[in-house]
Amino acid sequence: MSLLYNFFEMTVMIIFLIMYLCLRIVPSWINFSDIYITKTVLSVGLIFFFYRLPHIYLPISPTLGPMLVRINRMVSVDFVSFIRMFLIFMVSGGVTIQAILYPNYPLGKELFRRVFTRPLFAMFLTQIDDLSDSRILLTLYTSIPKCPMSSLSGYVITIQYLLICKLVLVTLLFAMFSLTIGKVDKEAAAIWKFQRYLLIMDFEERLCFPAPLTVINYIYILIQYIHRRLSSCRQSCISFCTCTTQNNKKKMNLSHTVQKLKRSEDYNYWKKCSHEYVSAQEEQTEVESVQKMQAQILQNLQDDMRFQRKTMRQMTDRIMELDRMMHSSRMYLESISHKLDKNDVLGISTNKGGLVHVAARHSPYPGTSLTRFQVLDKDVPWNKTCLVYDPKTFTKPTDAFPDEERIYVDEDILFITLQQHERELLTEEERAVLPRLPVLNMVWNKVVTQKVPGVKGKRMFDRRSWIMMDNEMCRYKIDPLGLPLNPMGRTGLIGRGALWQWGPNHQILAVCTRWRRTDSADGQAPGFLYVEGKKVMEFIAVKKSDDGDETSFGLPGEYLHGLVSRYSTLIQAFKRDVLDEPDGQGKANLDQGDLIQYFSQFAELNLGSITNLGPKIPGTNLTRSTSHPCLNSAAAANIVPTFTAMSKSSSKKTDIDSTGFSASQVYKGYIDDPRNTDNAWIEAEVWNFHYDAGDIYDIKLPDDSNKVMWKEVSPNVRIYGNEGVIVQEAAKIQDAYF
Repeated sequence: MSLLYNFFEMTVMIIFLIMYLCLRIVPSWINFSDIYITKTVLSVGLIFFFYRLPHIYLPISPTLGPMLVRINRMVSVDFVSFIRMFLIFMVSGGVTIQAILYPNYPLGKELFRRVFTRPLFAMFLTQIDDLSDSRILLTLYTSIPKCPMSSLSGYVITIQYLLICKLVLVTLLFAMFSLTIGKVDKEAAAIWKFQRYLLIMDFEERLCFPAPLTVINYIYILIQYIHRRLSSCRQSCISFCTCTTQNNKKKMNLSHTVQKLKRSEDYNYWKKCSHEYVSAQEEQTEVESVQKMQAQILQNLQDDMRFQRKTMRQMTDRIMELDRMMHSSRMYLESISHKLDKNDVLGISTNKGGLVHVAARHSPYPGTSLTRFQVLDKDVPWNKTCLVYDPKTFTKPTDAFPDEERIYVDEDILFITLQQHERELLTEEERAVLPRLPVLNMVWNKVVTQKVPGVKGKRMFDRRSWIMMDNEMCRYKIDPLGLPLNPMGRTGLIGRGALWQWGPNHQILAVCTRWRRTDSADGQAPGFLYVEGKKVMEFIAVKKSDDGDETSFGLPGEYLHGLVSRYSTLIQAFKRDVLDEPDGQGKANLDQGDLIQYFSQFAELNLGSITNLGPKIPGTNLTRSTSHPCLNSAAAANIVPTFTAMSKSSSKKTDIDSTGFSASQVYKGYIDDPRNTDNAWIEAEVWNFHYDAGDIYDIKLPDDSNKVMWKEVSPNVRIYGNEGVIVQEAAKIQDAYF
């Protein structure tokens, strides 16, 4: 390709010199040429020599050399492709525009010139004079061949051709140039270096004079050749001369040395090039090897990290499982210890910290499948830090309570607090359309009387705790959310639970007991049942749920809603649940004396001491009172209960009257109930009404009722909630078997 280019270059130069001689120098003596032709030849020659300079001098520049590579690529590839595409639109546009604007133009050279020149120049000029020429207004000239004709199709065809050429094709050409520059830019420097090397080697090997003066070099080479031939003949003639031979040897050695030096320079140059190439390859190989090594190291590290994470995850799971097993084992051991501990009754306490509640930590929570957070005995008190304590939340919805109890149920403080925080993030307009939240007006550790909607009169809210601390009523603490904290410690569950009130839920219970008797045989009077040398006691239990098991029965009693006195509440609940009497409007302010008098009427009367009480009940030694449902004043006067401090079990037992009836306040304080939570718990006042000599409950209780039954006191007595511990406490006071 280089030899062909050199031949073309020499041919053009020789032709230019000949034409310059004929058209510019010779006419100085003989004028036979046209000045226009002469100027044209000189202009073409000037353009050729100027366009030749970039290919000679630009490849030397490290800046312009790579740019020349890009230009060659764009011209030889992209521009040629553009011209091939442009020819299609140029020919079609030129023919259609000429045919529409000049329909009567005669066929000839001028027509072909117009067809090809107009669309070609449209790339650079916008020729629209034919569309708006004033001559088209004269209908007289429309038939003249060289006059344009105005029409809508002429505008449409011309505009569509201009849009394609000026907008689409030109933009496409620029896009092709940009794409080519992006592709060649990475390799332009390497291509330029290769071409520069070829150029340097070309200058090294080419002749001294440029074309077309290389003829002088060829004449000089011919003279040198003739000289060498003559010299060789001369050398053969005088080879016998020693002096001449030595001089020739010196000259030959010198020429050999020069050639060696030239070869050495060439060798050093190629050695340098090869060294640079090898060094670059070695650096690239080293970089690739380092990258591969780093990638392999990173892969190994990732594999190790993945294995370590998997191992750590397995170890964590095993440790957590082991921790759960240890925790469960400790819970089981504590549960076994609680069951084996017979020194005292577990589950009730009048003093703060007097017991570690057990039933309040059982799972699942009653009526649900919710599992409590397992709390060890050592972590129950609030003053013991438990970093892993994460209890669940449960609050029974108000709609889940019976209709008659909903007016007594407290609002869900946690839900309302959450709603308040969420509404703080809303705008005023968004908050305006939402319903108003209930107002929280709980007053803790105090007694407050308020008017409650749906309830006649005012209701007394007694939110004080009956638990004693240092011979004073305990004041429970309030957490940062405004919720009361269970004075007895953690339970593994937060919320109100299934209870109807936050904080203490007060209730009053009655333990009506008598001695269990054996079946009579052979007409003998029935005796008492003894176990381990102690009498066995039985108590009245009423059905409180529909579970169908032993825990569905519990002690008669009621929650205190603050509408009537606690003793009036107990009497009303006893009439409703035990005697199956309809609810009546009894007195709302009964006291302890009225309570004792009411339960004393169920004692089996001693006819020797109390007479004229009414007609005798057939088949028994009892008489009915005709004047009052309870005992008369004389019988009530014989009942003198004794109330002492409840710090010791032996001091809780009361005196027995002449009928064998005794009444005592067994307990008033915290109940270890499964329904207790961290924020709601049960406290109870428990009365024991014991009938030592006998009672008349068997004739007072409904015959067909399956809601009331006598249950025997035993170590494994199981009734509603954790009320069995209260029965055991009463048995302990009566010195009975439990």
